[in-house]
Amino acid sequence: MTGAFLASASWQLLVAGGGSVVGRVLAGPRGRLVTGLVSSALIAGLAVATLLSG
Repeated sequence: MTGAFLASASWQLLVAGGGSVVGRVLAGPRGRLVTGLVSSALIAGLAVATLLSG
C-alpha cells in the first residue's frame, strides 16, 4: 500500500514539474511562435486531408 502511494506521489510530482517547465517554455515569444506555426500546419494538413478524402 505504501509503495503504491509513493509511486503515485512521485508520478504526480514528475507530471507537475514537467508541466511547469513546458509552461514556462511555451509562454515565451519563441514558444508562442512555434505553437502557432505547429497548430497552423496541423489545421492546414487536416483541411487538405478532408478535401482529398471527399
